[in-house]
Amino acid sequence: MNSIVNILTQLRTHTSTLHSELEQTPLSLALLDADVSSHNYVAYLQKMRGIIDFYEGTVFPVLKNTLTDLSEREKLAAIDKDLEYMSAESNNLPVFANPVAINPTIAYAFGCMYVIEGSTLGGKVILKHISKMLGILPDEGGTYFASYGEQTGHYWKTFLNNLQEYSANNNCDAEIITGAKDTFTAIKHYFEQ
Repeated sequence: MNSIVNILTQLRTHTSTLHSELEQTPLSLALLDADVSSHNYVAYLQKMRGIIDFYEGTVFPVLKNTLTDLSEREKLAAIDKDLEYMSAESNNLPVFANPVAINPTIAYAFGCMYVIEGSTLGGKVILKHISKMLGILPDEGGTYFASYGEQTGHYWKTFLNNLQEYSANNNCDAEIITGAKDTFTAIKHYFEQ
């Protein structure tokens, strides 16, 4: 049981600074600012589109036999729906790439997913803020941030259970942590472009 708990503790420890740095990027700060604009929101969605497109194309296939609910975790269509609602471009956007994740192992992919799935928790906070400030609702421009709705906690716990089980059975904690760290770093750099 100690190693099961340990991977989550290790992930939090090894990524906390990177997580904080990502939250301090101008793009992230603008989204939660009291003066958030529709332009800020669209810019954030456009960046997230590139990120989600990349990870759904490179990381999801690696985990398809390990995470049974993977198709329910797809969010690209939700972002496209929100961009369409906002009358914003969803094509010809800046391309995101995490070169290290092009051919990931399952362990590395779990680390990437830890970041991507963890962002759904923050999405609830963001949706509440943009709903108040911009009038964005879950079915009116906020589909991506509302992706799991009331099931957000359930999906997060299910993912963590799968991650813990894989960690306990495969002696791969360093690789999982590297995947998470690389993902935080790649997203931060992309946000700063």
